[in-house]
Amino acid sequence: MKHSLLFVPICALLCTTAVHAQWSDNFDSYAAGPLVGVGGWEEWGPGAGANAVNTQALSPSNSVDIVGATDLVHQYPGHTSGKWVYRTMQYIPSNTTGTTYFILLNTYNSAQAIYNWSVQVEFNAAAGTVVADCGGSNNGNATLVTDQWVEIKVFIDLDNDWTEFFYNGEQVGPGYLWTGGVFGGGGGAVSVGAVDLYANSSTSVYYDDMELYPFVFESFGAGCPGSQGDIDMTLSLPATLNNGVFVANVDNLPTPVAVNILSLNKADPPVDLTFLGMTNCWARVNPDVMVTMQTVAAGTSFTSIVAIPFPNDPLLLGLNVHMQALALDPGVNPFGFVISDGMTFVITQ
Repeated sequence: MKHSLLFVPICALLCTTAVHAQWSDNFDSYAAGPLVGVGGWEEWGPGAGANAVNTQALSPSNSVDIVGATDLVHQYPGHTSGKWVYRTMQYIPSNTTGTTYFILLNTYNSAQAIYNWSVQVEFNAAAGTVVADCGGSNNGNATLVTDQWVEIKVFIDLDNDWTEFFYNGEQVGPGYLWTGGVFGGGGGAVSVGAVDLYANSSTSVYYDDMELYPFVFESFGAGCPGSQGDIDMTLSLPATLNNGVFVANVDNLPTPVAVNILSLNKADPPVDLTFLGMTNCWARVNPDVMVTMQTVAAGTSFTSIVAIPFPNDPLLLGLNVHMQALALDPGVNPFGFVISDGMTFVITQ
């Protein structure tokens, strides 16, 4: 398979990135029943625990049921630098009642009752809304999705004191200071303190496949599917100074005609490409650099490898590079092109 090689002239950004083991929990190793005191889970206060259940599950056979008095907490000591992703899947039945919350704290000290919230998201069943309480009055809103598993993802950049919240593949509200706290109250710490799953007296809401892991290569918004489905961009080799190159596989290209769009900046706001005839397609990346991809046939579709070399320069640590693949797909829409999800990779040690 041929490689498409590009040297990207990128400006220097100095920051440090600590390395920690990632954490995950899919609740499948527990017997159905109370979780408090199991796997690091604890209750905020007496009687606020939760159960592992098998009535709903994304990965078989358990999830956690957040219901009634539940206020379930898991702490993450030692996460005080670096770039992180907190990801989980959520299932809200259409008959759910009440307002339930997904919360991340930068400080959780129950012994001294010292807390500071960085992310607080309200899921209001009656209104059918998702409201991200963040950064003062700049609350973000989205439409609640029910009766299916939906991705919740939070980008946490402790090195630059920044966070962004994503629901169902779309960013909800603007980015804001991680230490700024919910509603912009400030006083937060540069750390990932804990997750808090708070039922607030609602009926059952389920979580599964929870993860906290270093940011390496992540999607940040949908493009649009083509005749071969979604263009798929997956990590092959992470961007580390030791490697000196980032490598990704690009699959499900509908034709051999495709380009990779790269930039140090996301399109803000994303551009709806309907005006070009690309209905329901979104440009997520500024078109600063466009490189033709060399492709080969793979069944009914085409595939490529994108390789982006860079110098072994410590000043590049923590730099984000954004990318999006654009491919010819005649007849799929009036313009005849489709585009992948927006993706970001970060240069690490």
